[in-house]
Amino acid sequence: MRIQRKFRQELTTRLLAWYRELAADLPWRRESNPYSVLVSEFMLQQTRVAAVVAYYDRWMERFPDLSALAKASEEEVLRSWEGLGYYARARNLHRIARLLVAEHGGRLPSRVEDLERLPGVGRYTAGAIASLAFGKRAPLVDGNVRRLFHRLFALPEETPTTRLWEIAKLLLPSSRHCAAHNSALMEIGRTVCMPRKADCPRCPVSDLCRSRGGRASSTRKGSPTRCEESAALIVRDGRIWLEPSQNGRYRGFWRLPMFESGRMSNLGEVCRLSYSITRYRVDLVVFRADWREKESGEGRWVSREDLPALPLPTPHRRALDRIARCADLPSALPSPGAGPGEAVAFSPIGK
Repeated sequence: MRIQRKFRQELTTRLLAWYRELAADLPWRRESNPYSVLVSEFMLQQTRVAAVVAYYDRWMERFPDLSALAKASEEEVLRSWEGLGYYARARNLHRIARLLVAEHGGRLPSRVEDLERLPGVGRYTAGAIASLAFGKRAPLVDGNVRRLFHRLFALPEETPTTRLWEIAKLLLPSSRHCAAHNSALMEIGRTVCMPRKADCPRCPVSDLCRSRGGRASSTRKGSPTRCEESAALIVRDGRIWLEPSQNGRYRGFWRLPMFESGRMSNLGEVCRLSYSITRYRVDLVVFRADWREKESGEGRWVSREDLPALPLPTPHRRALDRIARCADLPSALPSPGAGPGEAVAFSPIGK
């Protein structure tokens, strides 16, 4: 694809002017060091900016540099990430920190090729770190830039991703302006050239756009698939039985025991809540269960005082918090060694 030099220059001039005046004040832009860019880019993968800000500030307070992150346990890392979702990102950040501290003097590489060798770093993240943190002349294409390019150049829906990366590379200004240029493209796509409707009057390049006011082609998402999960609330002497999640998205977390409906004695539903994950809408139902029916194997009894320090899946923590607030929470559950009719008082958790 050919793009005239005059068009490229005009586009860059407008992007830079718009960004200097209207760029959002985001915490990772104030820091602007390689580690802060690395953390923010991992957090922003598939997550809205508004949701990331609070997590970013807490993370940087707890793990201010690669060395602090490398020294932390996986449990500490996951607890700090809890609620942000897509937990492989946290595990990969932890792996990167340990790798760089152990083998590279705690320094993040600046070349795209070297960055792409790090765990969880793809082409986009490598380009973002190289340009935003090191001022390298590196292109990037995220979902916002993709949509902006489709509209700006009136590209057909079937345009291959390789073509979009070619365009991004063609549009790059000098290294001195590359970081602001890339940031402006992403921010216009996020705040002005939005998915449902483009706010053309606010766009600094609207008169250069070949599909001014048009929508980007996209595939309509279907309704989420509904499913149900069952968890057991097992209490003994005021403590709750938790089990480690060995695989899947919650690997490394502690959670209520999961079971198939009907496999354990149902002593009554305690809590029900819904949450979304990718294309699923999940109903989590928590039942009381007899402690003697708990799974054998790895697990631990946890007091309410220990819960805040443990990484728990957000739905499970929400369920436990909700249970603790219920005024009609059953006050007695089976106790070890208790005979028929005997019980131990249940102490609400999370207060």
